[in-house]
Amino acid sequence: MKKKLSLLLAMVMAIACLSLPALAEEAAAEDKPVTEIFIIPADGEQIELGYINGTPILEVDGLKFKDLNDNGELDVYEDWREDIDARVADLYSQMTLKERSMMLYQVCTCGDNSGVVYNADSLYEQNCPYGESGAYSMWYYINVYGIHTYLDNSNGTPQEQVWAHNEIQAIAEATRLGIPIILTSDRQYNAWGGMIDTPHDAFGTAGNVELAQKLWEQYSKETRALGYHVVFHPYGVELGSWNGEDPEYLAKMTEAEVTAIQEGGMQACTKHFIARGGDADYAGANEVTQTVDNWMVAWKAAIEAGTKWIMTNGYNKGLANDVNVDFDKQTMSYLRDELGFDGIVLTDWGAMGNDMARGTTVDGVVLDDMTLAERYAFAINNGVDQMGAPGAGDEEATLAAGGPGLLSVDSVMHAVEQGLITEERLQEASCRVLKCMFELGLFDNPYSDADEVLAMSASPEYIAEPWEITDTETLMAARNPETVELERQLQAESAVLVKNDDALLPLSGDLSVYIGSTAAESTLTALKEAFGAYATVVDDMEQADVVVADCTQMNDAAELTIEDAKYFEKKLVIVANNIDPDTYMMESADAVLFMNFSRPADHGSGEGGFITTTEPQVYAEILYGVREPAGMIVKEIARDSVMDEAQWKNLAGDQGANQWVRMMLLAEMKTSENHTTPNNWGDPLLCYQYGMRYGEDAEFVYDTLVLPRVSKEVTTESNGSTRTSYESVVECKAGEPFELYTLLWNNGADGVTTVQVKDGEEVIAEKIMAVNGGSWRVVEIEITLDTPGEHTITVGDLTKTINVAE
Repeated sequence: MKKKLSLLLAMVMAIACLSLPALAEEAAAEDKPVTEIFIIPADGEQIELGYINGTPILEVDGLKFKDLNDNGELDVYEDWREDIDARVADLYSQMTLKERSMMLYQVCTCGDNSGVVYNADSLYEQNCPYGESGAYSMWYYINVYGIHTYLDNSNGTPQEQVWAHNEIQAIAEATRLGIPIILTSDRQYNAWGGMIDTPHDAFGTAGNVELAQKLWEQYSKETRALGYHVVFHPYGVELGSWNGEDPEYLAKMTEAEVTAIQEGGMQACTKHFIARGGDADYAGANEVTQTVDNWMVAWKAAIEAGTKWIMTNGYNKGLANDVNVDFDKQTMSYLRDELGFDGIVLTDWGAMGNDMARGTTVDGVVLDDMTLAERYAFAINNGVDQMGAPGAGDEEATLAAGGPGLLSVDSVMHAVEQGLITEERLQEASCRVLKCMFELGLFDNPYSDADEVLAMSASPEYIAEPWEITDTETLMAARNPETVELERQLQAESAVLVKNDDALLPLSGDLSVYIGSTAAESTLTALKEAFGAYATVVDDMEQADVVVADCTQMNDAAELTIEDAKYFEKKLVIVANNIDPDTYMMESADAVLFMNFSRPADHGSGEGGFITTTEPQVYAEILYGVREPAGMIVKEIARDSVMDEAQWKNLAGDQGANQWVRMMLLAEMKTSENHTTPNNWGDPLLCYQYGMRYGEDAEFVYDTLVLPRVSKEVTTESNGSTRTSYESVVECKAGEPFELYTLLWNNGADGVTTVQVKDGEEVIAEKIMAVNGGSWRVVEIEITLDTPGEHTITVGDLTKTINVAE
């Protein structure tokens, strides 16, 4: 057969890569196979075709076509002029039961969840498992198992990834029907695989949809050009995740992200239905409310934006609160029937494993008692189109594995043979996957061009003479300078100025600076160098005018820097670098800046030696006002962990609220068109949408001081008769704590103040309050008065007398 023959020839083919001779030379030097790829260019009605040696080319009506099944005839599925549905139907009719069944599987490349180092063995070894680790090659997975959809979170430069993906597609083209490979990725941006990814959280806090869409679309274009086809995003669709808690804002960002991803050429796989990430999964958000409509605002936006795929939340329970989502008929029916999603539904990784498929459904079906064929059939009949897992094996190996690591390659086929899955349902699921392949043009040209990728993702200098990329500096110099500048804009716009007493920020260049950091020593060195371009950096805190505490974690080292700065009475700037600002920071520092820009490689094993948070250069530019922080808080921040634990995780705006207020917020959510709630009814440290700006001041006004009142009996005599009445007096008991309330208005820009309660001239209590501009907050402070008698209580410009009884 020509397919087998061309596959055997693949290892000895001439080195002639798509259009990058240097790549071919590099691969050859490392003993990597390079399959020769031929291109028929687009010309008029003729579309571009990419093919390997051994694939015949047919000429019909003066046009060229790939004869993928090598039958000497132009089949409908090979005819790029035909409608996609017709091509899908024709191909499906030629597939065996096993080939159809294997469309319902997705695993990691080579069955390796950590990412693959591609070479001749990992691509082409036929005697598997091989080596001490018992590895499996792509040849084996494609030819023996017959799987055609793979998750790839591997590392490498654009050139390296293009080579590997082209080899994988060449293996697939040499199979019986020439069915190509769909390559998916958890990494939204993998052009520089393992070095950096996309800064997920930063888009939400920046709130600049236009900037976000530019980057998302560019990332999609570059990643698609590498040979990837589906990205497992958006993920910020989930409450309490990257885009916060407000359903309306989540929907806005989700719609924009799905649109940008797919306009860039990738297909979006929104995850995880209903929810697994964020603050909590849907079922565990809290057992009281479970307001499904609240979660669905963003999910509806994703579906209306046209997301092609949806990944389920296969590790947690669904709407029925009984079994995992994939086995919950109520949840899957909601997705398919209520929301009308007709794209591909993919399980989360390992959700079909023995450890995950437990429990009894509301219909009384005991999942634990099922065979693998029965279990797979149950999920597929429920609406699942494709099952995901790290790897695959035969039924015996899958059962022995026990956990989520393997899918049984025989079980879907056995389920069909046993009548557990109908031919109609198998066809529906399989053809959804095949349709994806045709939509992406993979049957016509699944190959990538390294030159095209570099033109999008690299600098002119790197293209002219590529260099070894070892650190952030060499990486940024190698990348597309326009994309780098957009990211640097995002780094500033996503930074949230939380506190800025006496306009300490931006820093003045005539102030000497001491920098302490909990990051790696190399990062601290880079920060010092960047700050040195604007001011004198000293290594002795006592010699500094200002201390900058870069806190990537709140550990002993961070606290020591903060406490030493307070001891030496230095002006203190705390940068909460990818950790939430907290009460301790707010009370300790003169200025607090929250940076949440972070882009390490998502999933797999990332490459070391790269700064994936705010670049030192941009960090210094923000603190010295060259760039200005413009971000906002998207998820209100609690004052302490006790407050955070009490929050209802699927209800925004309730940090620090009592149960009465929570019920009112819940009612507001249920009656609001987009399920939004007020952001100032609770008592958080920082409210949703809070974010200060350089040069803008708050204008605080105190209003209505409320102290405890008691009702006292008053007896009066008139005309010989006695009358009893009651009057309300401001009074408390000595030594017993009570709550003081006042309204704090902010008629200026976002800002923070410390509310002080005075008994006469003595400050007896205080509380830090951050108030959004043009808004208000209720201030509640507990105080205790120990001395009987009259006391004059002052808050701001409000004064009231209270009697303290014994």
